[in-house]
Amino acid sequence: MAGSMECPECGKKVRRGSTFCMGCGAKISDGLESSKANSSPVEAPSATESADDSLPESELEDFPDTLPETDLPDLEAAAVDEAPSVVEEPVLVEEPAVVEETPATPPDEDLSWEVDEKLVEPAEEGNSGAEAVDHPVALEVHEPAPVADAVVLENHTKDLSWDNMAVAKEAEIKEGMPFKEVEPPRVVAEEVDFTTEVVIDHLFPEGRDDVTREAVSHLFPEGRGVTSKDFIDVVVGTPKKVAISTPMVELETPSCPSCGVTLSGDDFEYPGYVYEAMGQARLEDGESKLSEKEFEAAIESFEKAKTLYERAGNQKMVDECIKRTDLGYDSMANDHFEQAENHRKSNQYEWAIVQFRKARELYMFSTDAKKRVRCASKVRECYVDWGKELESDGDQLAKKGQTREALAKYQEAAEKYRQADDKKKLGSLDKKIRKA
Repeated sequence: MAGSMECPECGKKVRRGSTFCMGCGAKISDGLESSKANSSPVEAPSATESADDSLPESELEDFPDTLPETDLPDLEAAAVDEAPSVVEEPVLVEEPAVVEETPATPPDEDLSWEVDEKLVEPAEEGNSGAEAVDHPVALEVHEPAPVADAVVLENHTKDLSWDNMAVAKEAEIKEGMPFKEVEPPRVVAEEVDFTTEVVIDHLFPEGRDDVTREAVSHLFPEGRGVTSKDFIDVVVGTPKKVAISTPMVELETPSCPSCGVTLSGDDFEYPGYVYEAMGQARLEDGESKLSEKEFEAAIESFEKAKTLYERAGNQKMVDECIKRTDLGYDSMANDHFEQAENHRKSNQYEWAIVQFRKARELYMFSTDAKKRVRCASKVRECYVDWGKELESDGDQLAKKGQTREALAKYQEAAEKYRQADDKKKLGSLDKKIRKA
């Protein structure tokens, strides 16, 4: 065996470089080791050879499990601590798509170690003058496993682009998958035998409209499509003043919503500024609703604010709430007034009169009497314009010789002049009626 020598005491083989025999514990002199080295030179094992190749298993079995206790330090353990560490070179990756591999090259340094002369006891007296020969000692080194080409992920070697995306074939596309054009359903009408009676009954449902006709019969006392003064009165109606619809819990003694027990059992009276703060909140709420043309809700908020200020005893704010309430009614009436003007420009005199009268009724709740008078004058002007239109239609029919139809138009115009209380127009129209 190239890496071992025989013990002079027991004859067992000892690894070269050892100072003691593993079998008998006898000390191996340097002279014996040098003589053995001179007689048979031993080459240092390479770093790539494993520890199992240097010593057969059959010979290792003869070694005892433990060594005899000595005062000398463990040279092998010290040598292992001083052995140079193997540095692995990392694999550099420039881009995520392409991985560049750097082959793992074995280190150029010799993986052997030398025994320190200071840790070795001097040789015997007879061999004191001999020079100690340093023999390299084999060290078990586990080489790092080289990076295999198959370890590189397949996804890193491919170029990530939209061109390499897998496209599903038509056979792989199933119903319900996205990006598949589906033909919209076709609407097929049911085959119905259309007859003349069915079409007429569908276009003119006079026989089936009895309920609707009875519901609006009071609006057309003279028949369907014929209006009168009663029709306008019914449509306008009599508007009621907006009042507080729900009781104000702010004025009551606060109580628990779960059990109903009063929270102030000592009859504590809240100061006035508490109610003033609640009244200010109601005023602001009314202003926001008024800007959104929610007139009735805004007026109700103003009425609640007035009640709270009355509880606080602030008469100045009570007067302010009354002004805000009048402003709410005025805003509602102005909205109807604007609609009436639009109807009048479109020659829809009947609906213009309805809107003017609604505005007048709402102005009744305010303190401005001039606006009520203005609405009344607008109603009379609408009746005059309406009568002029009917009189003009009668004149055209008279020119065509349709005296009966012209006479009916003159009579309708006379009725409008009477409602407008225009006696001058009635006198001129009376002559045309007699002539017809």
